[in-house]
Amino acid sequence: MSVELNLKVHLKAPIDRTDVEMMKIHQMNLANFDLNLLRVLDALFLEQSVGKAAARLRLSQPATSNALARLRDALEDPLFVRGKTGMVPTARALELRGPLTLALRQLQEALNPPAPFSPATAQQTFVIAASDHAQLIVLPQLAMELRRYAGLKLRVVPLPRDFPSTELESGELDLVIGVFDLAPGDRAPRGLKRQVLVKEHFVLAGRKRHPALRHPERLDLSLPQLHVAPRGGTEGSFDRRAKLKRNVVLYTPHYLVAPWVLASTDLIAALPERVARRFAEAFPIQLAPVHLAHEPLRVQQMWHPHRQQQPAHRWLREAVLAAANAVLPLPAKAGRGSG
Repeated sequence: MSVELNLKVHLKAPIDRTDVEMMKIHQMNLANFDLNLLRVLDALFLEQSVGKAAARLRLSQPATSNALARLRDALEDPLFVRGKTGMVPTARALELRGPLTLALRQLQEALNPPAPFSPATAQQTFVIAASDHAQLIVLPQLAMELRRYAGLKLRVVPLPRDFPSTELESGELDLVIGVFDLAPGDRAPRGLKRQVLVKEHFVLAGRKRHPALRHPERLDLSLPQLHVAPRGGTEGSFDRRAKLKRNVVLYTPHYLVAPWVLASTDLIAALPERVARRFAEAFPIQLAPVHLAHEPLRVQQMWHPHRQQQPAHRWLREAVLAAANAVLPLPAKAGRGSG
């Protein structure tokens, strides 16, 4: 195996002898160095005998002796000399032993299959960026699941206006959850892994006994309405596609404002069904079906491909998916309309 490295070292503090020796190794032309020889050097440190090192590596003694000769030539040092109890490492060899042992152990750990993730014993904080819509869908049930495991914590941050690609790639964020690709400002970059959590149809919502909700199939679009636009726009994707002209008198970027306004005014709103169901459980709000045919909102979770096979991350994605789908569908009287 040959590797070519081009390293720049920025010295901000004094470095110890181990760092100096690692720098010496890096300064070698590794493109011409057989890294398998380092396994031989490690075995010689452990056994202090060419014969025993050969047995440990399952090599012949001549092959091991040849490897030692190549190491001596490459490193310009005898490395081991004969002593009363076996091969004795030289001062140069002893300087290399610590960095070599550390490097081989880290390489072995990197090559090993990832350890299984056990939420019962793990100590970890997950970080998710999510819209308030996605939080309402996922967090109640996800919080119940996390309560079962003392070492697991969750930090949720707002979904920024610009998609947080850098934070996903660096690992600062584990997941991004929301509705994307409805407008140019919502575009998620290609190359990310994504999974649809739920498809949200809309329902009408207004105060209890609102007269407009008695016959939703004949809804008058000139009635004053509230519109939630998470990106701050003044027109929804459905409005654009259907060329609807609604009388929207209040625009807000947050779903959490809607129930307070609807319960205390005559405004009505079209809300995602799971969000509306949550609101109707806690506020004096009535729901009714939307009778215009429409495409559902696709609430998705997204992550960087390099997290795909990590056991802890896989567990988180499965927990989020289960939490999103734990909410029961709306009753028939507030179900999905048809065109």
